[in-house]
Amino acid sequence: MGQTSRSSAFRAFARRHGVSDDAITRLLWSMEPAVYFDWKAPGSVRPDDRVIGYIGGAPELPLDMEWDMGDVFVASFDLAAVPRTLFDDRLPREGHLLLFTWSDAGGGKALHIPPGTETAVAPVPVPSALDLRLGSSHMVLERRTMVASRDDAWDAHAWLIGEEYGGIWDEMEDEEAEWHARLEAAVEEYAAKVGVRPAMNNSTDKLRGVQRNVHDSWDYVTEAFQRLREEAVLALRDGPERFDEVYDRAWRELPEQPLLHLATFNMESLQYGWMDGDISWLISRDNLHARRFDKVEHHWLG
Repeated sequence: MGQTSRSSAFRAFARRHGVSDDAITRLLWSMEPAVYFDWKAPGSVRPDDRVIGYIGGAPELPLDMEWDMGDVFVASFDLAAVPRTLFDDRLPREGHLLLFTWSDAGGGKALHIPPGTETAVAPVPVPSALDLRLGSSHMVLERRTMVASRDDAWDAHAWLIGEEYGGIWDEMEDEEAEWHARLEAAVEEYAAKVGVRPAMNNSTDKLRGVQRNVHDSWDYVTEAFQRLREEAVLALRDGPERFDEVYDRAWRELPEQPLLHLATFNMESLQYGWMDGDISWLISRDNLHARRFDKVEHHWLG
């Protein structure tokens, strides 16, 4: 298997700047691309801003779909407008990705609307008499515009990048500490050779990247993930173009399949009211590749 879009563009770019293949392999193995964004009031958007969607207000839904009572509309990403990165983020670049949460942030969902789908702005759900008796209403967030803020942003799987980057809190020891140091050295080598230090901020609002808190599904695979990375560095020295083949096989060998991050929003920034913390949408690697966004899992970190 030759190189695919996950590794080929990044490896070619980094090589041109003199980054070693060992460092490139470590970065490709442990990093996920991220798109960081800021929010603006619609009237403050400038002509040179890269608008990638909007939060709040009412969603545009397919004509045969209703806006369900209790589903709080969070955001709609125009996927064609989302900047591409040197890492393939596995997101489609057509249609729209819509995110919803519940009024208590206890659940949520994602919806991908393919291009060409006829849509309309959905009317705000009207509480029933029973809803009103139970004190329920339908929350509508303030409408704002999302603007891409960084082209060069990564996050490290399971916070594998050290505390100075906002990563693992616990002290590393022995072999694991050495693996950790090698990954940090790869980041430093890239920054020195390329002249750009990619943003690495687990706590920012973003599309893709890595969740702010380490998800439970990574609990039993972090050590295996790092060991497989160091084995791959050695195995690929004579054939780095085989990265995707080796990486895909390693994921199948992990004790369980950890979830990947899709998006995070800070609830205070959303002006959510009485709740705080972050809401995130997570997805399995297989479902991300298959674009099965109906399989997304929702998590709240309070």
